[in-house]
Amino acid sequence: MHAHRVLGATALLVLAALAVPAAYAATGTARYTVTDLGALGTGDFSVATAVNNAGQVVGYSNPTATTTHAFRWSNGTLTDLGTNPGGGFSRANAINNAGQVAGTADRIPGGFGYPVRWSAGNVITDLGGPVTNALGVGNGIDPAGRVVGGQRPNSSEGNPLGTLYQVDGTRVDLGANLGPATGINAVGQVVGSPAYIWRNGTVRFLPGFPGTGSTAANAISISGQVVGWAGAGLSQIAVRWQGTNPVSLGAIDGIMRNQANAVNAAGQIVGTADPQCVPCPAPRAWLWQAGTMTALDTLIPAGSGWTLQQANGINDRGQIVGAGVHNGHMRAYLLTPVFSATVNFQPAGAPRPVGYLADTGAAFGPRSGGRTYGWNVDNSANARDRNASGSADQRYDTLNHLQKPGGARQWELAVPNGRYLVHVVAGDPSTTDSVYRITVEGQLVVSGTPDATRHWIEGTMAVTVSDGRLTVTNGTGAVNNKIDYIDVISG
Repeated sequence: MHAHRVLGATALLVLAALAVPAAYAATGTARYTVTDLGALGTGDFSVATAVNNAGQVVGYSNPTATTTHAFRWSNGTLTDLGTNPGGGFSRANAINNAGQVAGTADRIPGGFGYPVRWSAGNVITDLGGPVTNALGVGNGIDPAGRVVGGQRPNSSEGNPLGTLYQVDGTRVDLGANLGPATGINAVGQVVGSPAYIWRNGTVRFLPGFPGTGSTAANAISISGQVVGWAGAGLSQIAVRWQGTNPVSLGAIDGIMRNQANAVNAAGQIVGTADPQCVPCPAPRAWLWQAGTMTALDTLIPAGSGWTLQQANGINDRGQIVGAGVHNGHMRAYLLTPVFSATVNFQPAGAPRPVGYLADTGAAFGPRSGGRTYGWNVDNSANARDRNASGSADQRYDTLNHLQKPGGARQWELAVPNGRYLVHVVAGDPSTTDSVYRITVEGQLVVSGTPDATRHWIEGTMAVTVSDGRLTVTNGTGAVNNKIDYIDVISG
């Protein structure tokens, strides 16, 4: 990828943005606060591409009028990640919870781009290998630091193909018919286009709509939910794949070109509706949850001055990143829900997942992190940490029981009255001796029986709280009920 081609795409986006005279009006109560992440150096534009569970954001900006560099934003500080030695261009595309970053950088100003990885300490590693014409890109990164993207074959002929780079930099080509990979999850499932899922050498192609062939898989959640787009006539439709079928997520303003860019553990999906022409209506960023697609402009404070045009990433805490016009400039933004609580159920002393509060079984009361939550009686004796190799991450490895003799039967979280999206995971990596049925505010959110091929059952539902406490308890028919973690996001 040439640096000047990326700059050209950015210029087109800015031209479309400046054609919009004013921000779309927010309606009702704002569900998010919005933070302008600024720009590097003397630059005037920035784009955020991804956010991890720690709230660290990556993307790219222009430190000078003629350069584009990758950045990391953390706790209010924007850091230039720099370039390869001798290079002039870089772009960050993904970040894992350890703070490692995947992206693209050239080796000489204006030259080809190559896949790169930055360490948590901002040290860059060129993954592109010795062949100068083997240009490529790094698009995704897993918890271990494996990078996925695309690169020309070693023959340096043709278009980039799907590629995985091991932690030591070893290149793994995914297959002759697989385009660049766009994402990878914690269990090693890789997605790309035409829409496919690759894992350990096995490929499954995802279909488009009947009569059409164009598809792209842009992201995959930790549970395997794939999102992207599928063609239909002259339209490009944002989709999620349900089983083997693409399901339309809807449209914004009748814009015919629409794509889903990211999905979190709760199944919230973000994307961009973009006419991709000049002059045309400006692109619009959107959020899909619980069956409804909503323009993000309508969910932020009225009078903010923002026109949100891209939604590129979302973390498990519900924070969203992208780009929009603010005070006449294209700027990276971070949206943060007005309320969220992500809680992992675990024994005291067990490692706490990044971005999560620990519930160690104590009775209801104030906790660190400014939240109040807990059990109807002390349940610490029933917390478990399995340390099992089959767990996707720490959230799936720890749990607490809901039905032990003499133990707790109910867990609560203090929240302002209102509507919440709640995601609950139940399971045990070591056994399948349960029937999982968990209710939230009286609604059955988790329901299923595990087996050897599926140890975890999860569910997401919108609920309304009217008494100041979100209540989680056993559903009718539960047997040996367990809970692993819960995500609660306002809206």
